[in-house]
Amino acid sequence: MRRGGVSGAVSLVMIFCVLCLAVFSALALATADREARLAELTAQRAADYYEADRRAVEIVEELLAGETPAEVRLTPSPEGTEASFSLPAGGELVLEVRVLLTEEGYAIQRWATAYAGGWEADDTITIWDGF
Repeated sequence: MRRGGVSGAVSLVMIFCVLCLAVFSALALATADREARLAELTAQRAADYYEADRRAVEIVEELLAGETPAEVRLTPSPEGTEASFSLPAGGELVLEVRVLLTEEGYAIQRWATAYAGGWEADDTITIWDGF
């Protein structure tokens, strides 16, 4: 007598397929959620950077009009007056700006983002020091 040997194997394969589909769907959902959070963070950082860039342009315009905003440091140099300031640009980034003001106009010397967060060396890893 034959006792359903084939149907038992088919059931096992079907259970395995359902488990695989459940695991893959959970992984796809988790990945989509992480990607959505990353996209939101990227959009916020871009908006923060462009807000800092807009404010920096306003400050340069004020400098050219003869005004000196509070966040600007003026330093005399042989070529003219150097104005420098930094603005928060999202997260731990700052927009650093350095402009040389001369009689003829101005020259941008630096307009870049820089990391302003703290940094600590991680010396907790035990490294092989020989014999």
